[in-house]
Amino acid sequence: MERVLEETVIRLKEDMNVVVAASSMRLRDSRGVRFIRIPSIRRPFPVMMLLFAFLGTIRLLFVRRDLLHTTGAIVWNRADFTTVHFCHDGFVKATGDARSRRNRSFLRRLNSGIATRLALWMERAIYKPRRTASLIAVSQRVRAELLEAFPYREEQVPVVRNGVDAGKFRPLPPDAKSLLRRSLGVPERAQALLFMGGDWPRKGLEETIRAFNRLAGDFPDAVLLVVGSGDREKYAALVDGKHRDRVMFAGRQPRPEEWFGISDVFVAPSSYETFSLVVHEAAASGLVVLSTRVGGVEELIEHGKNGFFIERNEDSIVRTLAGVLSDLEGHRAMGASARRKVEQMTWDAAYRDLAELYRRRLARKAAVSAETGNTRLGRHYP
Repeated sequence: MERVLEETVIRLKEDMNVVVAASSMRLRDSRGVRFIRIPSIRRPFPVMMLLFAFLGTIRLLFVRRDLLHTTGAIVWNRADFTTVHFCHDGFVKATGDARSRRNRSFLRRLNSGIATRLALWMERAIYKPRRTASLIAVSQRVRAELLEAFPYREEQVPVVRNGVDAGKFRPLPPDAKSLLRRSLGVPERAQALLFMGGDWPRKGLEETIRAFNRLAGDFPDAVLLVVGSGDREKYAALVDGKHRDRVMFAGRQPRPEEWFGISDVFVAPSSYETFSLVVHEAAASGLVVLSTRVGGVEELIEHGKNGFFIERNEDSIVRTLAGVLSDLEGHRAMGASARRKVEQMTWDAAYRDLAELYRRRLARKAAVSAETGNTRLGRHYP
C-alpha cells in the first residue's frame, strides 16, 4: 500500500494540491505536498487502529478539501473514494481467518482475533455509499468481494490496478546475472527458485519447502531462495538435511529486484491475495511464474502460455516444477511473454485511470454546486 500511495502522490501533486494525512510519510520527492501527521502507536494493533481512526477523523474535520480519498476503512469522515487493497470480509470468507488460528501464543491469537473483528466492524460501518461514495478495487477479485459484501452498485466499484516498475524489475543479461549471483552467494549454474514475501503461512512457504525436498534429488542444480521475514528457525527445520545447503533464507532485502534478477522460477502458492505485486514484479523480471489463482494473478497469467497456475499443495507444485526444471531453457519464453503483458501495467497507466475517476467526481460535484449556488468547489485541497 505504501508503494501505491507514493507512486500516486508523486504524480497527483503535479496536477492538484495534495494533503497527506497519515502517521508517517516517506516520499522520494515530497516537494509541494502538505503533510499532516496523525499521532499513532505501533502496538497493540487493535488499539492503533482505533486511535488512528479517532484522531484522523477529528483532524480531517478541519482540513478543507474538494476530494477525500482514503486507503481502507480507516476514518469515519465522508469520503469520495476509498481504495481497498485488502477486503477483510472477503479474506475471512475465503480462509476462515486462518491467521488467528496459526498464531502459536494465546496473546497473539487474541490480538489477531480482535484486530480482525475490529476491521470487519469498521468495513461494515464505513463501506456504505452515504459515507464512502466509491470503493476502488485493486483487482477484479476484490471488486467481486466488495459487491457481494457491501451495498454498492457495480458502477460505484471501479477497478484501478496497481502498477509495476518494469524498468526496475527486468531480466538481467547473462553476464550481469552471473556477477550478481556470485556477489549474493548463489551458484552461477544453479536453477534458482525464488519465494518472496512475509506472512509465510499464508504465502505457502511450507508447501514450497516440502516440494523442494521431493525435487532436490532429481535436480541437483536446483536451489531455493527465500526472501522476506518470518519464523526462520521453524521453516529451516522443514528442509531435508541432505539439501540444507541448497536453501537460502535471505531475510528482508532492500533491493528485491536483485533477487528477482538472479532467479529463474518464481513460486507463489498463496492462499489469498488481493493484488499480488510480487508476482507481477516476478513476471516483469522475466521469471517463469507458478502461482495459485489469487487476486490480480488471475488477470495476468494465461496457464501454459505465460506462466502456470498451481494448487496450494506440494503434489501440484512438484508436478509443475518438475516439468519446468526438466526444460528450463525451453520455458524461458513464458517469462518473456509475461513481461510483455506486465509492461502495459505501468504506474502512469494506473494514475491515468485514477485521475479520470477524480475528474468525473469533481464534475459531478461542480454540477451540484452550480445547482445549489455553492461556488467554493475547487478552492481547496483535493
